[in-house]
Amino acid sequence: MGKIKKIGVGDVFAIKIEDSEYYYFGRILFDVKEQYDGKGQKNNYLDWHGKSVLLETYKHISQKPTIDNFEIAVDSTFISKKRLFRENIEVIKNIPVNPKEITFPATFKNVHEEGILLAIGELALLTGFSTGFTDKAKVFPSLGNTYYLQLATLDYSKRLDLIKDKKDIMDNYFKSSNLKSLPEIYKEVCNDIDEDPNMSYYELALKHGFDLARFY
Repeated sequence: MGKIKKIGVGDVFAIKIEDSEYYYFGRILFDVKEQYDGKGQKNNYLDWHGKSVLLETYKHISQKPTIDNFEIAVDSTFISKKRLFRENIEVIKNIPVNPKEITFPATFKNVHEEGILLAIGELALLTGFSTGFTDKAKVFPSLGNTYYLQLATLDYSKRLDLIKDKKDIMDNYFKSSNLKSLPEIYKEVCNDIDEDPNMSYYELALKHGFDLARFY
């Protein structure tokens, strides 16, 4: 294990948990800089995430950098490559990504003279909400944090014994970065723009003319 300088889409990685003999695991789902062509809807958040990767983590904690259980812990979050490369990380295998299974975080985006947008992947869909509503919910694009990624993964994997600072445990690790972690609010937003909150991202993007499969 050690520092790496390159990681690609589909790469499964192991990260050593600090001050322990254990690893947690994840996979790269989307690399914004390497894959996105800039042709999504105007004012989406992908350009802002230009130096980030979308990843998922798994409910598999091991003393060896090997994995055979791919039950998802954190289903999708953005982390900057710079932060990821600071970790004690190793790429252990590659599993091709199925674009139909990818989900992106959903956030608000306040665009002057246009309005409040629901930003999700390549999409930026105009809502009827005011800044008062979004200021209350406070869910906007976030670069993510590897510490809280590890914390959430350990928590969801029921490995509280490996969490050093128990005071950092949260009820919701993504309440300020993903509306889908607030299902009632996300449902309200989807109802406002006449979209199905249960529709997959792939189907939603395709409905609006964007086929995620073109990046794979």
